[in-house]
Amino acid sequence: MANPPKIQQSFQDSGLGYPHIEELLEKEDFERINKSFAEAYQTLEKIMKDTSGGLKKQKAAQKAMKSYELTTELMNELLQIKAQIVKMRAEHAKKQKK
Repeated sequence: MANPPKIQQSFQDSGLGYPHIEELLEKEDFERINKSFAEAYQTLEKIMKDTSGGLKKQKAAQKAMKSYELTTELMNELLQIKAQIVKMRAEHAKKQKK
């Protein structure tokens, strides 16, 4: 059976359906999202401390806070992967020049 032709795509053409996240990673401008996350996290901390809202509300706030933390970790990991890719491409380009 013949191998299908290989198709090369640019970074922007290979998007997986998360254009906003891809744009954030490409531009590395997190000021707006950091501000939004900080404000939301502060609100959730207040809900956690407010015992009048009930245990169910506190647990929901705790889950939401964990989600923000995991999202932040994911973004950091994606930035590290991006840096590795950029480094590998630079090394590959350097080898091609020789």
